[in-house]
Amino acid sequence: MVGGLLGEMEAVGLGQSERSQGDSHWQEGKTANRSRSRIKINLRTGPSYQSFEFPLIATYNRIVNEFAVVVDSVADLPEELVEQFGLTLVPFPVVFGGKSFLDKIDLSPKKFFQFLRSDSTVPSTSAPPPGTYLEIFRRLLVHGKSILACTVAARQSAAYQSATIAKSMVPEGEIEIIDSKSVSMGLGFVAIEAANAVRERNLKEEILGRVQRVVSRIQILAMLPDLKYAERNGRISSAVARVVNFLNIKPIIRIRQGVIELASKASSYRTAMEKMIHKIRSVVGEQRCRLSVIHADVEEEALALRTRLMREFAFVEDIPISEVGPALGSHSGPGAIAVAFYPIES
Repeated sequence: MVGGLLGEMEAVGLGQSERSQGDSHWQEGKTANRSRSRIKINLRTGPSYQSFEFPLIATYNRIVNEFAVVVDSVADLPEELVEQFGLTLVPFPVVFGGKSFLDKIDLSPKKFFQFLRSDSTVPSTSAPPPGTYLEIFRRLLVHGKSILACTVAARQSAAYQSATIAKSMVPEGEIEIIDSKSVSMGLGFVAIEAANAVRERNLKEEILGRVQRVVSRIQILAMLPDLKYAERNGRISSAVARVVNFLNIKPIIRIRQGVIELASKASSYRTAMEKMIHKIRSVVGEQRCRLSVIHADVEEEALALRTRLMREFAFVEDIPISEVGPALGSHSGPGAIAVAFYPIES
């Protein structure tokens, strides 16, 4: 029976070499069109052969269904999306009131903002150390996984550097570190694109290409109602914070390619939302796009903005709502609301 299954196998379009082993014989590169997409197998079942053709998943690159997607907790991904796409989170440390917490694990967004509103203590955050990434990488590698690790913008955090150091400590593993050049759901969208590309069994180069195209398109527009939290953490100067708060200006910031800049300013919350929607429209036009509403403990406002965006951008299938966690909430403070978005390739 076993001998009857040994046969001649002809791989289509793999090169010009030939090699044989036992009763099996490979002949490569014999077709005129040099297709790399299929493999033809001739099975000898006696005096005759029967031919079968199958898709050729990979010729010179590994199959990527074994890749695991790792993402920083500051992606602020809703739990259902983390589970849906099988993502592994790297928690950011937060120090608050003399106690250490792990973002999304020891301290929920709602509990954090309760503390923040009632306590004058300035919370502090830092990037996970290389050891945190190393522990996660080793655990996944032991289970036969290769890794795509998506980090928060390298210009805004040392997370990318920590992940890169951890990668160097496991040279035997196949690990790709991706700088999302974004934060919150901007980073979340990058991780989701990576997970989708893996599930669709793309080759590694195709996955990385798809992810980088999303990275190049992602933007976040955010309205911060109070700059005192950004001032406390050294993100802006005290003079700027005092002037903005005194004049009751609602600054709208843009995060694009890792750079934080002032995009506009408004005199009221309503005007700020109108300006944000106008700026999104100026980028995506009538193209299909992905959107997510991000909020810092203002769920009602986030739901209202989501409803407005669904009307304005009718071609969007869904708009997930994301809660800002402790790591980013330490800088934004409560009340901040934002939209992460990018146009989809046609």
